[in-house]
Amino acid sequence: MLKPKAIKLKPSQLKWQIDLRKLDFKSTKEVEHLDSIVGQPRAIQALELGADLRGSRGYNIFVTGLSGTGRMTTVKQMLEKSQRKGDCPNLFDFCYVNNFSDESRPTLIKFDKGGAKVFSQKMHEGITSLLERLTSVFEEEPYINKRKEIIESYKTSEQKIVEDFDNKLKKKGFIRGQIENTKGSPEPDIFVLIDEKAYRIESLDSLVNEKKLTEDQAVKMAEDYNNLHEELIELAETANDMVINFHNEIANYDKSTAEAIIESSFKELNKLYNKHNAIQEYLRKGNEFIINNIRYFLPSIDQENTQKRKLAKSKIVDIESQLIDKFKVNIILDNSETVCAPVIIEHNPTYGNLFGSFEKIIDSKGYWRTDFSMVKAGSILQADQGYLIVSANDLFSEAVSWKAIKNVLLYDKLDIQPYASYLQMTESQMKPESINVNVKVIIIGGQSLYNYLYRYEKGFKKIFKILAQFDYETEKNEEILNSIVRFIAKQCDEENLLHFKPKAVAEVLQWSVEHAGSQDRITLKFSDIADLLRESSYFAKLDNRRFVTEKQVQEALKQRTFRNNLIDNKITNHILKGNTLIDTEGARVGQINGLTVMTTGITSFGKPARITAAIGAGNRGIINIEREAQLSGSIHDKGILIIQGFFLERFAQEKPLSLSASIAFEQNYGGIDGDSASAAEIYVLLSAISQTPINQQIAITGSVNQKGDIQPIGGVNEKITGFYEICKARGFTGSQGVIIPHQNVNDLMLREEIIESVRKNEFTIHSINKIEDGAKLLLNKDFGIPDENGNYKKGTLLYEVKHKLEELYRNSKTVIKTKA
Repeated sequence: MLKPKAIKLKPSQLKWQIDLRKLDFKSTKEVEHLDSIVGQPRAIQALELGADLRGSRGYNIFVTGLSGTGRMTTVKQMLEKSQRKGDCPNLFDFCYVNNFSDESRPTLIKFDKGGAKVFSQKMHEGITSLLERLTSVFEEEPYINKRKEIIESYKTSEQKIVEDFDNKLKKKGFIRGQIENTKGSPEPDIFVLIDEKAYRIESLDSLVNEKKLTEDQAVKMAEDYNNLHEELIELAETANDMVINFHNEIANYDKSTAEAIIESSFKELNKLYNKHNAIQEYLRKGNEFIINNIRYFLPSIDQENTQKRKLAKSKIVDIESQLIDKFKVNIILDNSETVCAPVIIEHNPTYGNLFGSFEKIIDSKGYWRTDFSMVKAGSILQADQGYLIVSANDLFSEAVSWKAIKNVLLYDKLDIQPYASYLQMTESQMKPESINVNVKVIIIGGQSLYNYLYRYEKGFKKIFKILAQFDYETEKNEEILNSIVRFIAKQCDEENLLHFKPKAVAEVLQWSVEHAGSQDRITLKFSDIADLLRESSYFAKLDNRRFVTEKQVQEALKQRTFRNNLIDNKITNHILKGNTLIDTEGARVGQINGLTVMTTGITSFGKPARITAAIGAGNRGIINIEREAQLSGSIHDKGILIIQGFFLERFAQEKPLSLSASIAFEQNYGGIDGDSASAAEIYVLLSAISQTPINQQIAITGSVNQKGDIQPIGGVNEKITGFYEICKARGFTGSQGVIIPHQNVNDLMLREEIIESVRKNEFTIHSINKIEDGAKLLLNKDFGIPDENGNYKKGTLLYEVKHKLEELYRNSKTVIKTKA
């Protein structure tokens, strides 16, 4: 069996570098622009499926992925591509008009695209023509003459009836007059006429006494009075009927006159929309409304009363304005200029912006007022027959917006209501007719939010059947490298940046690989690449360059690090000043340099951390001091339990593991999580048990399982860099370095400075496969391989460990016997 050992890495293994011969251009100015979506086949397939299933309910799309991976750009490009196929849906216009039966419930009218504008124009022309003709027709001679004729006929008939009755009264010695009734109102009555003087019927006795009438005459007059009074009542009823008939005749004449004008004014509308039931019903009710309000356009019945005529005319202007408002066409969606399925991006998805709203004005009495003409559409209606794109973070900032949008997608029906009404906080003044909509919603959000909604949100599965997952990285190959070069060329032209020389492009590509965290992968976060291009161009312009060279890219990265490394720098200074204890020389028992990664905003950086262990007799096992102090995360706690499993398998097959050991990250006051220090923790425990010193010139990172297999970790480049900087600042000893998991070798994208130090043997990087491999480098001892009896060769690390554990076991048994 080969001896376990760490593998020393070569400088060529520490970074991927592109062959400059593959960048066959003088600058990116010569490079063709990128015109396709790169590295997202899974997401593209999902988007195509969702976009093409336009008429199928529930195939809305939830897009997940990290910010900067081009989610929004890709979605827009995919939808534009879908439009270019020429498979465009039928688009519609929508408008609200006045509901003459109930103005609080505006009527919806739907048209094929472009139809609303035509209808609005025709309606305006019709109502304008109507008003002009209504205003003038009642001033024209034919109408006035006919009206006069009706009036004169009425007056003549009324006068004849009255005259005939008066003559009859006169023959019988009576005359018409008025008395005041018990309510103080005038009331018609008949008076006795004697010597040209009128007397009330109650005066007959007095007239007899005064010898002006005989008793027989008085009796006859009383009898005649009763008969004539009944005729007077009948005359009043007849006169009243005549007035009613007169007004009816006038009204019918006015109505027939108006109807002819209305029919003439709306003739084109009726012909154009004779098969549109909603418009026919609207015009019918509109006609009724005008007829019922025709009195406002009529002259005074008393043609001689010029004052009344002037007053009526002064009101007509007001009435016309009001009538125009009543017949307005409020176009809430006009697709006349829309070529294909609309793509609406709602950047501020408040309830009102999504679902529409009512505008309000203050009326003459100081009250807020709204009507059908103030209904405004939101982006959901604007996206009808198309797509609405919205950010999940923005959408869920207003919970009611999500609830309402879910209802629209479940029932394909949109109700425009104020925010407060939707929450049932107030009763809405208006309830416009509901709108049937067909819109595909695309939400751009995070995977964790999608998982939560899919699991807990009722109805979510029914309405978001498509998940489009955007990757943040992809396999590095010639195609993707060429695509990024073309992206650089496109970005430079679109944003007026300086173009990049081949070596500058190489720096960008190498940074993109480093950003992905693996030599075999490359980042798909194009927004981050674009930021680097902008910053590099900035520094090139400062240097008065015509093109960006590798120096400006390096300067941009250097300045970016400087802008964001305040915390990193302070921690380094604490270590160098001795405030944070880290040894980079010598050897110590029960002490090792682990490696950690910290993140502040956009920057991640690595730093060494002192891990110590102390052991003693007992049976408490391994005590995680971080956990006891509530500074440890669940993953780190799991790592400690795995270490216990490692020790149980190696040393507790014959006897119980009698050990009390504590392990701690020294000077850790802010918490720790992760299992990337579990290899270091095993080594420090082995050191403490065997009393074998650990080489402090070496730092280690790596996860481990119960079998002792080393597992990969994250942030390997940051961790190496963090320990390197401390060693460099203190001065290299020539024996300093880092141990990493063998799986992370392919993730190395180290700075040129570190690679140069490795080349000069100032600093080393080793990889290990199993926990055994690092023993010689860290503890200057062979790890130890058990023989067939489970014994280890004397002088090996595990021999010392097993010997010490047996001693602790014996001591613990002695303590138990003594207590007994």
